[in-house]
Amino acid sequence: MFRGNPFIMKILLPLKAALLSFTLYFAATAADRPNILWITSEDNSPDYLGCYGDPHGKTPTIDGLAAKGILYKHAYANGAVCGPARTVLITGMYPPTFGGEHMRSQAALPSHVKIYPQYLKDAGYYVTNNSKQDYNIDQNTPGWDESSRNAHWKNRPKGKPFFAIFNTNLTHESSLHPSRNTVKPGIPLDQVRVPAYLPDTETVRDRIASYYTRIQEMDSFVAKQLKDLENAGLAEDTIVFYYSDHGGIMPRSKRFVYDSGTHVPLIVRFPKKWAHLSPHKPGTQTDERVGFVDFAPTLLSLIGADIPVHMQGRAFLGEKTSPAPKYAHTFRARADERIDFKRGVTDGRYNYIRNYLAYLPTGQHVNYLWDNPATGEWEALFKQGKTTAAQSAFFLPAPLEELFDLEADPDEVNNLANDHKHREVLLRMRKANRDHLLKTRDTGFIPEALLVEWSRGSGKTPYDIARDNLQYPLAEIMDAADALLDRGDKVLPKLTRLLGNKNPIIQYWALINCMVLKTEDERVSRRIQALTRSPIASIRIAAAEHLARLGKKDPRPVLNEVLLNNSNVMARLQAINALDHVSEAYPYDQSVFKKSAAIWPSDAKSLTSAGWMGRYKAYDVRVMEFLESK
Repeated sequence: MFRGNPFIMKILLPLKAALLSFTLYFAATAADRPNILWITSEDNSPDYLGCYGDPHGKTPTIDGLAAKGILYKHAYANGAVCGPARTVLITGMYPPTFGGEHMRSQAALPSHVKIYPQYLKDAGYYVTNNSKQDYNIDQNTPGWDESSRNAHWKNRPKGKPFFAIFNTNLTHESSLHPSRNTVKPGIPLDQVRVPAYLPDTETVRDRIASYYTRIQEMDSFVAKQLKDLENAGLAEDTIVFYYSDHGGIMPRSKRFVYDSGTHVPLIVRFPKKWAHLSPHKPGTQTDERVGFVDFAPTLLSLIGADIPVHMQGRAFLGEKTSPAPKYAHTFRARADERIDFKRGVTDGRYNYIRNYLAYLPTGQHVNYLWDNPATGEWEALFKQGKTTAAQSAFFLPAPLEELFDLEADPDEVNNLANDHKHREVLLRMRKANRDHLLKTRDTGFIPEALLVEWSRGSGKTPYDIARDNLQYPLAEIMDAADALLDRGDKVLPKLTRLLGNKNPIIQYWALINCMVLKTEDERVSRRIQALTRSPIASIRIAAAEHLARLGKKDPRPVLNEVLLNNSNVMARLQAINALDHVSEAYPYDQSVFKKSAAIWPSDAKSLTSAGWMGRYKAYDVRVMEFLESK
């Protein structure tokens, strides 16, 4: 139509040239950016893999990946269970920074934070997740092009680079539950190594031996993903990560900040084309410390994108690689229906654990954990007095601090916290923990029920609350929480003063320390009696529990009032946990449970729409069910 019209052609020809130039540029840009594939297995420590030194680990695919890639000997899931661990990955932040450390909470992210898939999309990537999310944030937070069982890099528009996750639950702890354990042991039972903290029984050996079969199946899953890449001719264009979402499936691993719960395998393979993005040569085994908090910044570094300032990790690969930190930091908060608060620090040689709720045992009863028959058997042997000191420790009140030499004591059964020879190490690790919590403005010192209450009442996110030094004077709060560390003769006067502090969080930590100390001081008791009338539910509950533990006052009027009248499910959860702790002396009233269950919704749909109230069955109901089964 325009042929022969010199004026029109004079306009169109430059436009055509510009369009062609843009098309060629886009194609070159796509081709000059790597594809990235993450292959994730659930619930397995590196100990079960051949490339990490297990003589029984039949993992030829993963071993081959390691032979051509980089094997990280000190990689850590900062959170010790799936929801918190995956929340670290998706945000590039420590979840206690924004109140997302509690299992299956739904913390509201601050407005300036986006999840990493969104940054990849903004950079022109097609991003898919097949298929597990399980974040402690809103599951509908924008980011993925597709997140489902059908999500696949094959579905991408032509010419786009991709980032894809393939997750397998073949090795998930539920695979060893009787209802799903359909495999035969992968090694003879007499070849199983039983950790020193577990009883050496046939049940324990059978669970571990069966797990080796699941490991073999998982290796085949990895092989399939790599084969798909090769068949599509994309192996030389794709950087491959293999890792596990946290530690292993046996009791005292997953959920706990011991090395068995946080130490994960991590292998990264670079094709020749992208080898310049790695500081390590193929076939390298590195001692470099890497945490999940580093993964999101590393992705952005690999594709040449800017790393947002709110991300708290560092890039360990790519153009923006920075030096490894001295420590990796780990955390445990509420695990399903059981309230807890632990923080860990490791330098690869030593593992330090601060147990802030040291009046509670490490092995609190979690229904899902007890679905593994090895857990119940272990507890039964403990109650019968048939366990060693190392095996019994799980069911006894935790010490304030734990320190383990991972080289001399890989099972972490010899606590060196009170060993004067390791005093310097203890103080160094203690300081590293404190510095980290202050730097990240850790919200864990706020009882979850109170955090929910404050967030609802103010409309502020936990992230914002934690940065209000008037409401949350963190250094002062931490001093209160640490009152019993290296305590002297003046600890009781100090606790008395703290109980009278106007800040409810400081009051709470004074109460916790009183429970740890088991103090019966009359002046202290009078102050605690007054706190049973506090307007803050978390304070009333803790005060009532302390007095009940001493046999000084029936806690049920206080606890039952919360169960029947408080719309905050986390307050009810705290109350029912407290009732469980003292139920031998003060048996529960089943009629109260029935009334509470009738008043407050516990179905998944209701809880999903309630945000902070959790995504699944109400956790307070789970504890009620446990009590009723006793």
